[in-house]
Amino acid sequence: MRTPTALDAVVFDCDGLLASGGEAMAACFGLPGAGPALADRLAGLVWQELAAGTPALPGAREMTETLRRRGIPIAVASNSPRRFVEAALGSAELLDLFDVIVSADDVAHAKPAPDLYLTACARLAARPERSVAFEDSRTGVAAARAAEMFVVGVPSMPGTVLDAHVSYDSLADAELRSWMVSCTATR
Repeated sequence: MRTPTALDAVVFDCDGLLASGGEAMAACFGLPGAGPALADRLAGLVWQELAAGTPALPGAREMTETLRRRGIPIAVASNSPRRFVEAALGSAELLDLFDVIVSADDVAHAKPAPDLYLTACARLAARPERSVAFEDSRTGVAAARAAEMFVVGVPSMPGTVLDAHVSYDSLADAELRSWMVSCTATR
């Protein structure tokens, strides 16, 4: 399946896709899927670590900057609390690139419910079915699919198979770079 190029918006997950965060920490501790629980339990330490320096993952900056230059609205939809998302994006020097940030604090139901993606699209005045979601986890893919978005999977854990429409190993993939320069905004 071909990734659409005429877009209302692009919505990115944060942890594990744009910058390391709760899920990467959970994987490091051998507790896959425990990111939100760890984030709650270790909130002070996590915030300190994120604020101290979270690297942007390969291709994240180039992709977000290119989509912005092409006039395509971009957002973040994350299961993490807002302060963690803003700290991670800020220390990765990506925070100023997004038109909208939606966190678990902003919705009644986090992923795998579609609320985060639907809220991000609504705040961008974008139709979900004319928008693309980038996700690194099965839970996130389920949420984006439930929102009826086209889903690009970029697994953060090697060997993970996602039920995305298309998948790549990295945001820096050559095919994804070609895609992003061919994108146009629908409005």
